[in-house]
Amino acid sequence: MKTLKLLLIFIILLLLPLLYVAIDSNDHKKSISIAIGSKVDAYTAYAMAYAKEFKEEGIKLNLVETKGSVEAQEKLLKGEVDFAFVQGGTEEKEILALANIMLEPIWIFYKGRSISDLKSLKGKRIAICEKGSGILPVTLDLLDLVGINGFNSKLFHVSSNAAYESLKKNEIDAMFYIASADAPFLKRLMTMPNVHLMNFTASQSYKQFFVKRNKHFEVVTLHENAFDMKKYIPRKRYKLLAKNTLLATYNASDEMVRLMLKILHSVHRKVGVFHEENDFPNASLLKVKQHQASKEYFREPTHYYENNFSFWIAQSLNKLHDYTLRFIFPLVALFAFFIEVMIPAFNLYGQRKINRWYDMVNQIDNTIMTVNLKNAKERREKLKKILAEIRGTDDIAANHMADFYTLQNQIVNILDALDKRIKTLHEKHVKF
Repeated sequence: MKTLKLLLIFIILLLLPLLYVAIDSNDHKKSISIAIGSKVDAYTAYAMAYAKEFKEEGIKLNLVETKGSVEAQEKLLKGEVDFAFVQGGTEEKEILALANIMLEPIWIFYKGRSISDLKSLKGKRIAICEKGSGILPVTLDLLDLVGINGFNSKLFHVSSNAAYESLKKNEIDAMFYIASADAPFLKRLMTMPNVHLMNFTASQSYKQFFVKRNKHFEVVTLHENAFDMKKYIPRKRYKLLAKNTLLATYNASDEMVRLMLKILHSVHRKVGVFHEENDFPNASLLKVKQHQASKEYFREPTHYYENNFSFWIAQSLNKLHDYTLRFIFPLVALFAFFIEVMIPAFNLYGQRKINRWYDMVNQIDNTIMTVNLKNAKERREKLKKILAEIRGTDDIAANHMADFYTLQNQIVNILDALDKRIKTLHEKHVKF
């Protein structure tokens, strides 16, 4: 019967972790959302690539179109989306960064021979994008640097599509656009007749100046024929200023963040126009707080369980592993300490009390048959006090009860012997 009970306990202990893994591995969101910009930028293509990989893990990724990075962050902080693309320079303090995922250069397209650099845009008609777009803060920073504002130039808040059409119709002189080299809309701009791309020949100077303002820009090089070898687009080399674009969250779970980072690595690790293989994703020069799960991911991109199990089972096993190390092992150690140290100490304490009483009783019992009447009465009173103390004790361990009751019986026997001794001595005293 005892063996059967032990076997039953063992089976229960074995099934509990399996039950936990079975329940926990299915306890996650089955549908999440990501805020993208407009459909003409590269975010849509990237988000669709994410969606394909999320689907393999049983999760639907919904794409939520926005005017740009600023609006995307508003939706993120309101809990309307789980993730958002955020352009460098527009980050809200409350968001949590996962990683930088790409470089997005600032593309300034213009018409007319009178424009050659940023300063020459003064007094011109410039499309600086919609309000709520991530391009706007970066654009205004650049224009402010060379003294261009709404008082000395005409600034239009329009979408990239509207700016393209206006430039095509000569209704504006220049437009700002921020996107990775993979953006489909960028190829339309690069092949637009009589439209030129601005070359930031003094890009290092701009970069150093913005460093003083605690703002970071990268300098990238667009090489000849990078877009089209057959049509020689572009025909010359360009220096461009670029910002890191990051993926951010506000309240996504640690497991979902880790899965997203794995997908980001799969999508963005490939070589690009402005970066080498495995340059992205990365966590360098983040301007906002990095998500704790992101820190853990970059410390350990994959662990044992992920190498041997599906993603969600691996996360459950990893949590179980962490719980074991954090809680169960300390409890086992504490229990072992209690068994090996505290219980023996308590037993020793109980045994010492009994031994002390035995010593006291033995001292009284020695030479009991040779003591005089006065000494016999004194010993009897001492024994009665000891017996009363023993009978008033209730903290003796069960394994010492035999000695405890034996001692009481011994005291009773000694008291009987003392009573006889006192009676004998008293009778002798009366005779004399």
